[in-house]
This record gives sequence, structure tokens and C-alpha cells, in this order.
Amino acid sequence: MIKALLSHCLVWLLLVAASVPAAVAAGDSVTLGVFAYRPDNVINERYQPLADYLTLETGMAVNLKVFNQDDMNRALAANQIDFFLTNPSHFLVIRSERSLTGALATLRRSWRGETTGSIGGVIITRVERDDINRLQDLEKKSIAMPGLTYLGGYQAQALELVNAGVDVRRHNRMVFLGNHDRVIRSVLSGDTDVGFIRTGIYEELLSENPNLAGELKIINPQQLRGYPFVLSTRLYPEWPLVSLPHVDSRTVRRVASALFALEPEHAAAQAAGLAGFSPPADYQSVEMLTRTLRMPPYDQVPRVTWVDILHQYRNWVITVAVLFVLLVITSLWLGRKKKQLASEERRLRSLIASWPQPMLMIRNGELVDCNRAAVDLVGYTSEASLLGKSLAAFSPHSQPDGAPSSQKSEALFTRVTAGEVSQTEWLFVRSNGERVWVAMTLAPVYEHGSDIPSVLCSWHDITRRKQAEEQQRLALRVFKNAREAIFITDAHGVVMDINEAYTQITGRDHKSAIGSLPPMPVDEGSAILVAASRHGVWSGEFAARHQDGQAIVLNLSLSSVLDEQGDLSHFVGVFSDITRQKEIEKQLRIMAHYDALTNLPNRVLFSDRLHQSMAQARRQNYRLAVVYIDLDQFKPVNDAFGHDAGDGLLVEVARRMRATLREEDSLARLGGDEFAAIIVNVPDAVTLDILLSRLLTVIAEPVWVANHSVEVSASMGYTLYPQGEEIDGDQLLRQADQAMYRAKREGKNRYYCFQDADA
Repeated sequence: MIKALLSHCLVWLLLVAASVPAAVAAGDSVTLGVFAYRPDNVINERYQPLADYLTLETGMAVNLKVFNQDDMNRALAANQIDFFLTNPSHFLVIRSERSLTGALATLRRSWRGETTGSIGGVIITRVERDDINRLQDLEKKSIAMPGLTYLGGYQAQALELVNAGVDVRRHNRMVFLGNHDRVIRSVLSGDTDVGFIRTGIYEELLSENPNLAGELKIINPQQLRGYPFVLSTRLYPEWPLVSLPHVDSRTVRRVASALFALEPEHAAAQAAGLAGFSPPADYQSVEMLTRTLRMPPYDQVPRVTWVDILHQYRNWVITVAVLFVLLVITSLWLGRKKKQLASEERRLRSLIASWPQPMLMIRNGELVDCNRAAVDLVGYTSEASLLGKSLAAFSPHSQPDGAPSSQKSEALFTRVTAGEVSQTEWLFVRSNGERVWVAMTLAPVYEHGSDIPSVLCSWHDITRRKQAEEQQRLALRVFKNAREAIFITDAHGVVMDINEAYTQITGRDHKSAIGSLPPMPVDEGSAILVAASRHGVWSGEFAARHQDGQAIVLNLSLSSVLDEQGDLSHFVGVFSDITRQKEIEKQLRIMAHYDALTNLPNRVLFSDRLHQSMAQARRQNYRLAVVYIDLDQFKPVNDAFGHDAGDGLLVEVARRMRATLREEDSLARLGGDEFAAIIVNVPDAVTLDILLSRLLTVIAEPVWVANHSVEVSASMGYTLYPQGEEIDGDQLLRQADQAMYRAKREGKNRYYCFQDADA
């Protein structure tokens, strides 16, 4: 395969060499800068075929230059680069400095048949470092990394650590080494405790040095299906390829067309480990990361001055100033008005000050005098605090009948000034916010020299009476409209009254319910009434039947009511229909412990049954086997016929395995095409071999799905319990899983014991 690839690359280079002179002769030449996240010679070897490919496809000479970040920044400042390929964090910094419009394309990487357009960070340490296993263990450890503006080599890991409560920027010694190869060498040599590298580097170096797997371990590994690289952080968009503003649009279109036309099988793509290029990705997640970490270009906080605030809110400042002036003018006018009325107020005050009932004198709709009783009723400190105000000033916006207080008081004054004596109920609001009801009487008072009479107003506090009436109305509304059924019985438990919910829940109308007993548990009967009278309340759940015979479940609370002498007079019961709730609880228990597709136990229930089976095996001194089952060639069925066909295949295979196993054995679906079984009371190896062979046979039988006959096999691994030393259920399942992988490697459609596989 390597020879074929080299031959293909040689032919490609010859074609490129044949086309380059024409492009150069035409005077078209562009420079592609690539950021060197690995040694320059490695990057140059990988991306030179890409530059040659672009030369051939665009008809322009594409010159490749490999830079570190500082050199690339200087080359950009001098306009020595037309296109550049770098990591997303570096791209954000360049974009903020160069006013770029955006990325031209986002590369996609390829590794052993899997492709991805995402990049993340990897945290590595030496395998013998037992003190470093979690993100929290990295605190105060020395860390090797390529540099601060490396997304996969620093920033992604730093954000994960900040979220885990570890701030490496404050508490760790950081060593910047320039590229990822030096980071790995630093960790292997023991110069640093931990290393940060981007995804894909570990796999590349592992292919060059397989022994690396036994020397390094991954911290905080993430299990992402379909992602080809080891990973310790969340994922971000891959590297962007960007054009500079000085490049003309025709050249940009030619390069973009060539990039998007690059196929994964092309020698240029394979040399760089690429699967091609896709339209530009959304780099907002990278911006949020750099903002959170306060990394360039978001490491500066804008300063806001008082001038900026005044300029932004100048309309509000002007409005407040105008209102303040109006407030001052209004206060001055009120002061002058009060002085004019001072003599009148003194005369009327002496008339009503000593009256024990709240009395007020109103002229032109305003209070001009009042006694102390009126002040106390509305909760103010002095008579002066009431004067000059209208009745509406001490009232809510609207009276309980819905009429605005100001309009209603004006109508009253109109009738009174016409010579009528008026009586009404009025709601006031005290200074502390409390509401007070009064029976108010208003009568006209004619004074010498005035054609329009003043109004003498008296109040009588009726708040307690109104509160009692309101409580009665509220209790009646609650009783009628409550969603829970409410009933009232006499001292013997005979129903005296019910609400509408009682009829809806039990099916009994008001006529049939009155004079009968309420719903109560059949087996307890009158004992509930005794318990409620003795303890004050009884509550519980019980099964009952609707009037139409349908079974229901009720939740009842029964309380006793005592009369003024302390004797039992009534019972009040409240119950609700919880039938649907009980059904939902039952369904939730099933969903939590069983697989929705096959109705087999899921991983949670399987783990519980495994622990119970292990305890029983210890008590009764017998052996059990834990079997891990993985279907072979299941993915091609899904790909060829769709997920519905795959689901049908899983259901049929699960049914066959369940029918083959014994009644006392357990079968569970762990997920996907993976199953596990607990075989109890294993007498000998021969019996177990016969049972496992039958499982292989029934699984391998053809299954009719999607109008096609398909066949799959299974790879199985098993382990036995008890063993020489005590282990838990998770360890047993991992042993069976390892044995299953041995069966996969040995050709599939077979089974292996853990001891044999381990050997």
C-alpha cells in the first residue's frame, strides 16, 4: 500500500512540475503560509503536496512557507502572505489586527477511515504517575505546552481546568516549548509533570513509535462515538484557511474551488492527513473560549468614563432635571396655597378636633380640617399630613366595585354639594399599606359668605365585618372551585355537602352523595373516623371505584372539626385522583430499568441483578458466568437497510437469545449491539460450552428484515465467579468485555473465557 501511495505521489508531482512553468510564466504567484505546530520539516513535507495540488488546479504558482506564530505575524504585517492556514485562536488574533472578513474554508482531518472537522485538546502524563489521574490532580504541577495562543495545545485544556476548579495560570509552572513534539519529549524525559497537545498528535507519533502507548496515559479521556482521536476536552472547529484582503476575488475563487474539489483519496490530502475542506465553520465557540479565559484578542476591558455615560444618557439627564425643576415649582405653589388657607383651617379645627368619631371637613374636594380620630384611622402622624388631600389620596386606585376612587368621590361630592346627604361604604389604604373599610356619611355644611357648601364627612370602621364577609366568600369559592374533592360530614361520617370536584372524581352527583358515606378504604372502614377524631387528622392512599366501575386510586386527608365546647361536630375530607400519577410512576420504573427497543433489562437493572446473583452464589456456594455479547457485522445491516431494519434485527436476536437461556438466567442490552448475560449455577465447563454454542447458533441463523434475509454472528467473552480474590460486578463485566475482544480478534463468531483471553 505504501509503495502504491508513493507511486501515486510521484505521478502527481510530475504532473505538477509540468504545469508550474506555465503558471510562473503567466506571472501568477501566491504564497500559502502554514503555522508550524510540529517541526518545520514535518509540516513542509505534509503540506507541499497540497501547494503543488493548488498550483495544478488554479494555474498559479502556489509557494508554501512554514512559519512559527511570531514569524507568521511579521510576514502578515509585511503582506508577504496571500493565504494562511493556522489554528482558530491564532486566526481570531490575526482577524482583530488585520480586519479580515472571515475564513475561506475549514479543513477536515482524516485518520484511518474516520473524518472530522473538529479539534480539541489532549492532556498527557507518564503512565507511572499514579498521582495524576483527574483534572484536579493537575493543580501545582509543571505543565509543558506549545504556547498561549494554541487552541488545542493550551486554551481548550485551560478552560476545562477552570471549569473543574483549577486555574493553571495562577498555581502551575508553565513551560512553553514552541511545538507539540517538544511537549511530548519533555513529558517523557520527566522535565515536566504534564503536557498539553492538540488532538491527532498522539496518534501520529504513536504510528511512528508504537511503544509510546505504554509510556503515556491520557487524563480526563472523552468517549465520543465517531471521533477518531483521543480527547480530553470539548471540541471546537478545525483550522481555517484564510485569504488576505489584498488578494483579488478571482484568485480567491480559484483557490476556494480547488480546495473544495480536493478528495480524501487524493495524494495531496493523504500526505497532509486531510479529508478535504468544507465551507467555513462557525468559530463563535472559540470566541467564547478566548473571552472566558481573557486571551488575545479579548484580553483588554474597555474603559467607560463619566463623559461617555453623560453622552449616552443625556436625554434622561435632561428629563430628570426638568422633573426636578417642576417638583420645586410645585412645592413652592403648595406652600403658598397652604398659607392662604391657614386662617380657615384654624377655625374649623377647633370645631371638630374633640369629636371621638373620625370627622373631616372637605372643601372643593380637598380636606381642610380633621380631628385626631381621623388621623389615627388612616395611620398618619398628624392632622397636617392629611390636609390638602382628597379622599382618593388615601384610597386605592379603584374601589372594589371597579369604579375609580377619584371619579366615585367626585360623584359623591356633586350630590352632596347639591344638598343631598349621602351614605356609602368606602375602602381606604393606611400609610403602612393596610386596608380599612369605613361606613362613610357625607353631609353639606353651608358657611357664611360661600355659595358652595363644604362637606362634613364622618367615618365608622367596619373592617372586621368586611373581613369576615370576605373570608366567608373566599371559603365558599375555594370549596366550589377546588380541583381536589372536598366533602363535609357530620360527627358520624355521613356526607352533608360536597363540591363539584367530588362529583367529577367519584361519578356521584350531589343528590346521591348527600346522606351516604364518603370514599374510604374498605379494610379500615370506620377506624379512619376514629383515628381522625383521636389525632385530629388521618391521611393515606387507597384503591376505590368510580361510579361506572372503573378502578381509581385516591389520596385522602380527613380532619376533625370541634365546636366551641371542644366536642367533635364535623369531619372535613379532601381527596384527589392519583390514578394517572401511579400509572406514570409505574411507567417510569419500567423505563428506568428496561431497554425501550427489546424490553430487556438495561445496564442499571443488569448491574443490580449481577450484584444479587453474586451474593446468592456466595451464600449457596455455586459458580456463575458473566457473558459479554457483541454482534458481528451489525453496522453493515444498518448502513444497507436503515435503522428500522437494524432495530428489527436486534429485537429478533434478543428474542432468540432469551429463548435459548434458562429461566433463571438474565439477559440485558447494554447499548447498541452489545448484550450481557448472567448464567447462574454453572455445574461444569461442558454445560456452559453447550449453552454458549447454542447461543452462537441461534444468533447466526438468518433473520428476515426489510424484505431481505440477513445473517450476523456474535463474538462472546465470559468470566466466572467466584474467583481467587473478591471482585465487584463492574470488574466481572470488564473481564467478560476483554474476553469478547479476544474473540473479535481471533475471527469472530466464537467465545473466549477471560482466563484464556488474558493468557
